[in-house]
Amino acid sequence: MSLLRQITYGVRALLQRGRRERDVADEVSQFFEDAEAEWRERGLSPEEARRAVHREAGGMAAARERANEYGWENGVKILLDDVRFAIRQLWKHPAFTATAVLTLALGIGANTAIFTVVERVLLAPLPYNNADRLALLKTYRSQLGRAIPRVTGPDGADIRGQAKSLKVVSLYGGGNLGVQLADHAAFATVTTADANFGRVFGLKPVAGRLYGDSEAKRSAMVSERFATDNFGTVQTAVGKILRVEGEPAEIVGVLPAGFDYPNGTQVWVATSLSPESKSRTAFNYKAVALLQEGSGPHQVQAELQALSKQLEAAYPKENKGKVLTVVPLKEALTGDAKTTLIFLWGAAGLILLIACVNVMHLELVRGMERQRELAIRRALGSSRWRVMRPVFLESLLVALMGGLTGVALAFPALKVLVALAPKDLPRAAEIAPNGWVLGFALVLSAGTALASAMLPALRAAKVDPAEALKCDSSRGITRKGSGRLRDGLVVAEVAATFVLAVGASLLLRTVMTLNVRDMGYETRQMLVVDADAPAKNEQDHLQAAAMFERLFGELRQLPGVQRAAGVMGLPTGNYGSNGYYESSGGLPIDKDHQPWANFSVVSPGYFGAMGVPLKRGREFSQEDTHDNGMVAVISEAVAKQSFGDADPIGKQIRCGLDSDKWMTVVGVVGDVRQESPAELPGPALYMPLTQHPFYANQIHIVLRTGVKPLSLMNAVDAKIAQANPLIARRYTTMDSMLDKSMATETFRAVLLSTFAGVGLLLAMLGVYGTVAYSVAQRRFEFGVRMAFGAERRTILWSVLKHASRMACIGILLGGVLSAVSARLVESMLVGVRPTDLVSLVVVSMLLLLTALTAALAPGWSATRVSPVEALRAE
Repeated sequence: MSLLRQITYGVRALLQRGRRERDVADEVSQFFEDAEAEWRERGLSPEEARRAVHREAGGMAAARERANEYGWENGVKILLDDVRFAIRQLWKHPAFTATAVLTLALGIGANTAIFTVVERVLLAPLPYNNADRLALLKTYRSQLGRAIPRVTGPDGADIRGQAKSLKVVSLYGGGNLGVQLADHAAFATVTTADANFGRVFGLKPVAGRLYGDSEAKRSAMVSERFATDNFGTVQTAVGKILRVEGEPAEIVGVLPAGFDYPNGTQVWVATSLSPESKSRTAFNYKAVALLQEGSGPHQVQAELQALSKQLEAAYPKENKGKVLTVVPLKEALTGDAKTTLIFLWGAAGLILLIACVNVMHLELVRGMERQRELAIRRALGSSRWRVMRPVFLESLLVALMGGLTGVALAFPALKVLVALAPKDLPRAAEIAPNGWVLGFALVLSAGTALASAMLPALRAAKVDPAEALKCDSSRGITRKGSGRLRDGLVVAEVAATFVLAVGASLLLRTVMTLNVRDMGYETRQMLVVDADAPAKNEQDHLQAAAMFERLFGELRQLPGVQRAAGVMGLPTGNYGSNGYYESSGGLPIDKDHQPWANFSVVSPGYFGAMGVPLKRGREFSQEDTHDNGMVAVISEAVAKQSFGDADPIGKQIRCGLDSDKWMTVVGVVGDVRQESPAELPGPALYMPLTQHPFYANQIHIVLRTGVKPLSLMNAVDAKIAQANPLIARRYTTMDSMLDKSMATETFRAVLLSTFAGVGLLLAMLGVYGTVAYSVAQRRFEFGVRMAFGAERRTILWSVLKHASRMACIGILLGGVLSAVSARLVESMLVGVRPTDLVSLVVVSMLLLLTALTAALAPGWSATRVSPVEALRAE
């Protein structure tokens, strides 16, 4: 028979099974009649002929069964029959089915949600042209022992002119700035970039054009969303004028909605191809490059290393210890998030492992209940594979249902995940389920089916009919080693949960430590206004400084406002400055290790408003103007590292913020944690706002309030608009800014704590299932013991002891695993050791309590066994 005919015949047989069985029955009946007739022709009687045929061919039923086994369609039929049987079995045991499905759904849902983020952030290619050839340039400084994600202007120009493996290089910078439009001002992410920026990314505007080399500071491009939000349509936006930092720029093009590099940029302002900064020590620019076709990062790095040596030889002072490096753009964008996401994915994988172990345990318990059924199958001649197949099919159906439920759970879980994620999570706007995610969920479901079914199926295949038929679970007579296997699985669950719970405890203690740390300033009852006034020359900046000084006085008069001041360089703020400084009359300076500090420009009253303690000298006053002598206030760390035990008041100090003039130290204040609670209090140098007017237009206004800070927002906004309606402004609180600075630590702690909670629930189910089954098996034993006078508390204690023994072994094993994996979380901890005794003890007690709680209900039921009923069952 040809292959086509075999397929056609098989499909027809599957679709018309009744007719196929009737045809086979007729053919077998005809065969028996013909065979009997042949034996009768040989001289046998009808009865003897019938017996001879049956002796050769067996019974008609067996013959029909053998006939039905021919053809590929018979294998499909048997498989479909087994699937229907598996569905009926699952339907008959709803408690088992629901528990197994929900258990797997939790594990698969968590993994699917995390994988969705990982796939988009770490695995998916960047949505840019020639994404695999894009790279960022950095500068490694041996003095610091780390790379700075920027380059100097002259170094960038040298790279552009001499690095042959780079096709195009663009220098850019920017941040959150106030943008003034015709009738209002707003904050936007603004990037200043040269004309090569569009060439690097191969940009094609949806309206207008890219700006050219000769349009520096005169032209701009905006995002599609910015254009529609502010001008109605993308075509209307072209030709409009906007102002950034007081400088007018004409919108010449609108970039597509999918492009917002870097950091969600909405406005790109043209700068010159020739960098304005000529200093080889001022790292003012970020640099992005398009590699030549055929060039790889290793080839580019070798060329940049050779160029770095040439520049060091040409400029031995400025370029000493400086090495230019290249990093693929994707790696540069995802580097900070990679560790956190991989860590959380591993934790989600541990949850899935616990879920698989739990389902495996449920399958084993169910297998114990089906021993007699499986034994009868083996006794009747079923092969091991036929015995294993129903177990596999049940597990596959459970895993598929768990997978579907898990995917359904993954959608809301993903929304929660993205909402909890730090705001600086790269590519967050792109995160959404796709075909890869659904394929991952399918593979995960199949993998969990295989993992959870393998052991139960193998044990089912090894059933000895004689031994299995002797077992009687009602009298505690079970298969040898079955109890140890179930206990071992529960121990594994407890150990894995212990690892998760300890990790969650360590991260939670880290967050608690960060929350109670002294920042060096007060955060409560603080309203913060991010304000950006337009200014383009020195006179505009002086006027902005004077305007803000008047505004601070007016804000102090508002009901509920206790203090008001301004600052450029607010702790945990969006912008600031830092660098090296010099001192006169202080300790000797190591030229290779110059002193470093954070730089802040503040108004009079700032330290009082922020609650930064004045340790010595005075604060800034109204007399510290642009026309008077330059002064500075330093932190205790600066005083110690530059002047030792000597009195710093009256000493001289200077930095490269905007002037090389010496400043007289007039005060010493306490140290603050500038970036987040995770860092140590560091050296800080404060300068008066009026003496550094270039930084006076883009500041934070801080207001100490006696009421809820945000309740004053409308009154404060009205005052600022009255002073200058073109000031871009947005509002927050100091507490919110502090929370944002800890977003990554909080994100890790919340998610891992959630996973640990799920692990505890699954471990509780595992302990409960094992103890409940053990109690059911030992019902006869308990009845006999109670008949001979055993007390109820003795019975209860024997059950609880069994649960506590499993929990203690799991805790010990989990402790070993936690010690081995301590290095994975060490870099994420602040103020807490990976072997923190408090966390280990608390988690151990929690797991032990969980196990005892799970065993309490089965233990109590064991004490309710009636000796008469137990013995009557015998």
